[in-house]
This record gives sequence, structure tokens and C-alpha cells, in this order.
Amino acid sequence: MLRRTFGLSQKLMIFDLDAGFLDDELLASQMRLLVGLVSTDRARSAGDRLPLAWRGHEDALTLRLNQLMDEMTLRSLATPGTVATTNEAVIWPPTDRDMLQAQLTEIRSRAEKGFKGRIRLPKNEHELWASYKYSLLARNRQAYESFGRRVAARTVDLMDLWLALENASRIAPPEGGIRNALQHMWGYVSGFSSLSPQTDDLDGLAQEVQLLACQHQVSYLINSTALGELRAWL
Repeated sequence: MLRRTFGLSQKLMIFDLDAGFLDDELLASQMRLLVGLVSTDRARSAGDRLPLAWRGHEDALTLRLNQLMDEMTLRSLATPGTVATTNEAVIWPPTDRDMLQAQLTEIRSRAEKGFKGRIRLPKNEHELWASYKYSLLARNRQAYESFGRRVAARTVDLMDLWLALENASRIAPPEGGIRNALQHMWGYVSGFSSLSPQTDDLDGLAQEVQLLACQHQVSYLINSTALGELRAWL
């Protein structure tokens, strides 16, 4: 059972760190929490039960729930099914360094007890960048290249990098960006795939990459945030 509150009641504790870092038990508990807060009439049903930081961000909460369930599906864990979202832009509550650090402390504490997520906890900036690079590529190629250069030159602090990448991955990726990232990822499983990466079925391509990455334990993709989070945007 989680014991840190991040300044909130434990029952209202919402992690916004990429779902790939959460262990199976934490994923399931977060999913149950958000299912209780999200409904077709979110404003009336959740009301003041929502943490202050998430009030006015119900669409982001719904998307977060879908991201959790997509990650659970990737791990073959049972879910009740995704929830419909609006076509409006999703505006997330801000994440600051202290909140991110508190969440990471909890994740590390759980990992020390044997509760580990799909994505390994990075030991340095290079491992962190490897985990997020395709999520960033899906959103902005120029930013992807700029961050890559900074990591290679060792000119960015680990926590500053993590915060920047987490915030960037909340931006809705354009269809062309998702296609580009998935095609790069498909390259790691191309030897096992009979699907053309030029297919118009992006969800099918994402599913193919997920399936083959897990079947063949392709470590680089298993440790990628994009392997789980991109499908929630399709």
C-alpha cells in the first residue's frame, strides 16, 4: 500500500509519471481510482472529490485513465475498456519538480521491494533519453534533435530533463509524428513482422510493434514510453 500523500489524501493520490514506470499493482490501483473519478458526466460526478490540481482538467484525467489502461493491456492485465474523450485540446495540470521527485521516490521505494514497472528506472541522462526519445519524436522533430544533442553533450541535469520530457509527452502528437515514431520503432521488430510500415492503419502498426516487442523481448522498445503511451492518442 502506498504511504506517501504528496500533500493529498491517499485516496486522491494521482500519479502523472509515464504509466510504463508503474508496477502492475500500482497501475491497477491508479486505474480503480481514476475510474471512480471519471464518468460521462465528469464535472457533476467527480465534483470536489477531485484533487485541486485536477479540477478543470477532467479531459486530461480521462486521457490519463486511458493511458493507464493501454499500459495494462500491453501487459495483458484486465481492464474495463477505454473511455471516450472529447475532440477538444487536452490541457493538463502543471507538474513541478517537487511533485515529480516525490513520485519517483515512491516508484524507487516500491522497486526496492520487488514491485517494478515495464520501464527500468534510468541511472543517467542517456538511459532516460532512450526511454522518452520516440515520445518526443512523435511530437516535434526539432525538439527531438535539440534534446538529443544536449544529452550527448551532457549539458542537461537529469531531473530537469525528466521534467521537460514528461511535460512534452503531454502534448497531443500529430498523426504524421506518430507515424514517424512508429516507423522508427518498427525497425527494431521488422525482422519478425509481415506488416508494411507504410500502412494507413496506425493503430494496427502500433499494435504490431507492441506485440512483437513483447514477444521477442526487444529491450530498447520495452523500455520506451512510446511503446505504451502513443496508442492512447490514436
